[in-house]
Amino acid sequence: MFEKKLLAKLMENARAPVYKLAQELGVSRQTASKWLKKLEQDLSLKYIALPDRNKLGLDVKAYVMVKVAPHEDVRRKVESRVRRLKQIAQAHYIYGRYDMVLEVLAKDREDLSNLIDSLHEIEGVLGTETFIVRDVVKDKPLDPIIRVLK
Repeated sequence: MFEKKLLAKLMENARAPVYKLAQELGVSRQTASKWLKKLEQDLSLKYIALPDRNKLGLDVKAYVMVKVAPHEDVRRKVESRVRRLKQIAQAHYIYGRYDMVLEVLAKDREDLSNLIDSLHEIEGVLGTETFIVRDVVKDKPLDPIIRVLK
Protein backbone atom coordinates (compact mmCIF):
# COMPACT_ATOMS: atom_id res chain seq x y z
CA MET A 1 0.00 0.00 0.00
CA PHE A 2 2.89 2.36 0.78
CA GLU A 3 4.30 1.99 -2.72
CA LYS A 4 0.94 3.03 -4.22
CA LYS A 5 0.89 6.16 -2.08
CA LEU A 6 4.47 6.95 -3.03
CA LEU A 7 3.73 6.43 -6.71
CA ALA A 8 0.67 8.70 -6.48
CA LYS A 9 2.80 11.43 -4.86
CA LEU A 10 5.42 11.09 -7.61
CA MET A 11 2.76 11.37 -10.29
CA GLU A 12 1.51 14.57 -8.70
CA ASN A 13 5.05 16.02 -8.50
CA ALA A 14 7.94 13.98 -9.90
CA ARG A 15 10.42 16.67 -8.82
CA ALA A 16 9.51 16.50 -5.14
CA PRO A 17 12.62 15.92 -3.02
CA VAL A 18 12.82 12.57 -1.22
CA TYR A 19 12.72 14.24 2.21
CA LYS A 20 9.45 15.98 1.25
CA LEU A 21 7.90 12.72 0.02
CA ALA A 22 9.01 11.01 3.24
CA GLN A 23 7.53 13.80 5.33
CA GLU A 24 4.17 13.69 3.51
CA LEU A 25 4.01 9.89 3.78
CA GLY A 26 5.11 9.76 7.41
CA VAL A 27 8.28 7.70 6.93
CA SER A 28 12.01 8.30 7.15
CA ARG A 29 13.95 9.72 4.20
CA GLN A 30 15.89 6.44 3.98
CA THR A 31 12.68 4.38 3.76
CA ALA A 32 11.23 6.64 1.09
CA SER A 33 14.50 6.50 -0.87
CA LYS A 34 14.60 2.70 -0.68
CA TRP A 35 11.00 2.39 -1.91
CA LEU A 36 11.62 4.94 -4.65
CA LYS A 37 14.56 2.93 -5.99
CA LYS A 38 12.44 -0.24 -5.86
CA LEU A 39 9.62 1.45 -7.79
CA GLU A 40 12.07 2.78 -10.37
CA GLN A 41 13.36 -0.74 -10.99
CA ASP A 42 10.10 -2.71 -10.72
CA LEU A 43 7.96 -0.34 -12.78
CA SER A 44 10.70 1.09 -15.03
CA LEU A 45 9.64 4.60 -14.03
CA LYS A 46 10.52 7.37 -16.46
CA TYR A 47 10.75 11.00 -15.49
CA ILE A 48 9.88 13.29 -18.37
CA ALA A 49 9.35 16.99 -18.91
CA LEU A 50 5.96 17.93 -20.34
CA PRO A 51 6.11 21.48 -21.69
CA ASP A 52 3.02 23.51 -22.49
CA ARG A 53 2.33 22.66 -26.15
CA ASN A 54 0.93 26.13 -26.87
CA LYS A 55 4.16 27.78 -25.73
CA LEU A 56 5.98 25.58 -28.26
CA GLY A 57 3.73 26.74 -31.07
CA LEU A 58 1.48 23.67 -31.23
CA ASP A 59 -1.73 25.69 -31.21
CA VAL A 60 -4.11 23.18 -32.81
CA LYS A 61 -5.27 19.98 -31.13
CA ALA A 62 -7.55 17.69 -33.08
CA TYR A 63 -8.93 14.18 -33.10
CA VAL A 64 -8.95 12.48 -36.47
CA MET A 65 -11.23 9.51 -36.93
CA VAL A 66 -9.88 7.10 -39.55
CA LYS A 67 -11.60 4.37 -41.54
CA VAL A 68 -9.10 1.64 -42.49
CA ALA A 69 -9.47 -1.20 -45.00
CA PRO A 70 -10.26 -4.46 -43.16
CA HIS A 71 -7.18 -6.40 -44.29
CA GLU A 72 -4.48 -7.30 -41.75
CA ASP A 73 -1.53 -6.56 -44.05
CA VAL A 74 -2.99 -3.18 -45.00
CA ARG A 75 -3.64 -2.31 -41.35
CA ARG A 76 -0.02 -3.07 -40.48
CA LYS A 77 1.13 -0.68 -43.22
CA VAL A 78 -1.23 2.03 -41.96
CA GLU A 79 0.06 1.52 -38.40
CA SER A 80 3.66 1.81 -39.59
CA ARG A 81 2.99 5.10 -41.40
CA VAL A 82 0.94 6.52 -38.51
CA ARG A 83 3.81 5.79 -36.08
CA ARG A 84 6.15 7.88 -38.24
CA LEU A 85 3.89 10.97 -38.46
CA LYS A 86 5.22 13.27 -35.74
CA GLN A 87 2.06 15.39 -35.40
CA ILE A 88 0.24 12.31 -34.07
CA ALA A 89 0.57 12.07 -30.29
CA GLN A 90 -1.62 8.99 -29.84
CA ALA A 91 -3.29 6.45 -32.10
CA HIS A 92 -5.86 3.92 -30.94
CA TYR A 93 -8.01 1.28 -32.59
CA ILE A 94 -11.62 1.77 -31.56
CA TYR A 95 -15.00 0.11 -31.97
CA GLY A 96 -17.72 1.86 -33.94
CA ARG A 97 -18.12 3.62 -37.27
CA TYR A 98 -14.39 4.34 -37.50
CA ASP A 99 -11.43 2.06 -36.91
CA MET A 100 -8.87 4.45 -35.42
CA VAL A 101 -8.78 7.69 -33.51
CA LEU A 102 -5.67 9.87 -33.72
CA GLU A 103 -4.81 12.61 -31.27
CA VAL A 104 -3.03 15.30 -33.27
CA LEU A 105 -0.99 18.31 -32.15
CA ALA A 106 -0.29 20.72 -35.01
CA LYS A 107 1.28 24.16 -35.38
CA ASP A 108 -1.72 25.59 -37.20
CA ARG A 109 -4.62 24.59 -39.45
CA GLU A 110 -2.30 24.36 -42.46
CA ASP A 111 -0.08 21.88 -40.59
CA LEU A 112 -3.20 19.87 -39.66
CA SER A 113 -4.42 19.98 -43.25
CA ASN A 114 -1.05 18.70 -44.50
CA LEU A 115 -1.23 15.83 -42.03
CA ILE A 116 -4.71 14.89 -43.19
CA ASP A 117 -3.52 14.99 -46.80
CA SER A 118 -0.68 12.64 -45.77
CA LEU A 119 -3.17 10.29 -44.15
CA HIS A 120 -5.26 10.15 -47.31
CA GLU A 121 -2.16 9.19 -49.30
CA ILE A 122 -1.69 6.04 -47.19
CA GLU A 123 -2.87 2.89 -48.94
CA GLY A 124 -5.73 1.44 -46.92
CA VAL A 125 -7.03 4.69 -45.43
CA LEU A 126 -10.59 4.80 -46.70
CA GLY A 127 -11.60 8.10 -45.11
CA THR A 128 -11.21 10.50 -42.21
CA GLU A 129 -13.28 12.88 -40.14
CA THR A 130 -11.55 15.59 -38.13
CA PHE A 131 -12.67 17.19 -34.89
CA ILE A 132 -10.71 20.31 -33.92
CA VAL A 133 -10.61 21.02 -30.20
CA ARG A 134 -12.28 24.36 -29.53
CA ASP A 135 -11.60 24.61 -25.80
CA VAL A 136 -10.02 22.34 -23.18
CA VAL A 137 -12.24 21.58 -20.19
CA LYS A 138 -9.88 19.15 -18.46
CA ASP A 139 -6.41 17.87 -19.35
CA LYS A 140 -5.35 15.55 -16.54
CA PRO A 141 -4.44 12.20 -18.17
CA LEU A 142 -2.94 10.88 -14.93
CA ASP A 143 -6.05 11.45 -12.78
CA PRO A 144 -7.56 7.96 -13.35
CA ILE A 145 -4.25 6.29 -12.47
CA ILE A 146 -3.75 8.44 -9.37
CA ARG A 147 -7.34 7.69 -8.32
CA VAL A 148 -6.67 3.93 -8.45
CA LEU A 149 -3.44 4.34 -6.50
CA LYS A 150 -5.02 6.27 -3.63
